[in-house]
Amino acid sequence: MSYTKSVLRNRNFMLLWGGQAVSLAGNGLFTVALPLEVLRLTSSPLDLALVVSGRTIPAVFLLLFGGTLVDRMSRRLVMIASDTICGISVSIAAFIIAAGDAQLWQLFLLTFIFGTSAAFFKPAATAIVRDILPPELFTSASSLSSLSQSLSQYLFGPLVGGIIVVAIGTGWAFELDGVSFGVSAACLIAMRNITAVRAHKSRFMTGIMQGLRYCYSQRWLWWSIIAVGIANLACFAPFVILEPLLVRNVFHAGPIWLGIIYAASGGGGVLAAVLAARRPAPARLIVTIWAAWAGAGLSTLCVGLSPLIWMSVIFAGLTWGLVTYGNIIWTPLLQRETPGEIL
Repeated sequence: MSYTKSVLRNRNFMLLWGGQAVSLAGNGLFTVALPLEVLRLTSSPLDLALVVSGRTIPAVFLLLFGGTLVDRMSRRLVMIASDTICGISVSIAAFIIAAGDAQLWQLFLLTFIFGTSAAFFKPAATAIVRDILPPELFTSASSLSSLSQSLSQYLFGPLVGGIIVVAIGTGWAFELDGVSFGVSAACLIAMRNITAVRAHKSRFMTGIMQGLRYCYSQRWLWWSIIAVGIANLACFAPFVILEPLLVRNVFHAGPIWLGIIYAASGGGGVLAAVLAARRPAPARLIVTIWAAWAGAGLSTLCVGLSPLIWMSVIFAGLTWGLVTYGNIIWTPLLQRETPGEIL
C-alpha cells in the first residue's frame, strides 16, 4: 500500500494515469459505438470484421517500426502526436455520422488511423513508465493502470456508451471520445522533467534486429510473445467482432446488453487489479502469467457456449479478470528485465 501511495505522489505518473483514464473511458464509448454504427449501415458480419481489422492490420505491421522509433525520440511527444491525430479523426467521424453521411470506407479509415496510432502510442506508453518511476514502483503502477483501464474502458465507458447510443445516437459517443483524446494530450503536455533512456542512433533495421535478438536470447520473453500472438489471433482479437454478433444474433438483445457484457469485462478487470494490489507478487511469475492467460482462453469458450446471456456476461468478466491479472504481472516484469534503450 505504501508503494501505491508513492506512485500517486509522483506528479508525472498522476498526469499520465489521469489522462489515460479519461482517454480510456472515451475508448469505451467508441468500443460500443463503432460496431453498432457498422451494423446500422450493414448487417454483414464480414463488413464488421473488415472495419475492425482496419485497427489491427497497421498495428501488426508497424509495431516493430514504432517500438524502435519511440526508443530514439521523446516518448511523451510521440504520445501527444498520437492523441492529437486520433482526437481529430474521431471528431471528424462524429460530424459525418451526425450529418447522416457515414460510409463503411470512412469508418475503415478511422480504425486504420487508430491502429497506426497504437503502433506508436502503446510502446511509448509502456516505456515512459521507466522514465518517470523507479523500478520498485513498476508493479504498483501496473496495478493502477490496469484498474483505470478496467474501470474506464471496460466498465463505465461501454455501459455509458450503450446508454448514449440508445438515447442520442452513435455520433455523440464518437465526439466524446474525441474530447477524451484532447484531455489525455493536455495531461501529457503538462508533464515535466522526464529522464528518458534513449537508444543509440543507428539504422532502423539495426535497431529492430537488436530488439529481436534480445527477445530470442530471453526464452521466457520469446515464447511468451509467441504464445500471446497465437492467443490474440485465435481468441481475443475475434472477441471484438463476435461479442456484438453474439448479443444481436444469438441472444437478440440491444445496445444496453452489449454495454453490460463489455462492462462485465471491466468489472472482472477491476477485481483482478484490486487482488494484485493487495497480494505480494507470486514466486513463479511466468507460470502464473501463463496459467492466468490460459484460464482466460477457456472462459472465452464458455462465453460463446453459454445458453443464457447472463451466463455469457459472467464468463466475459472472468475472461478479462484473468487477462488483466496476467498483464499486471507481465508489464512490470518486462519493464524491469529489459534494458531501457531497447524497451
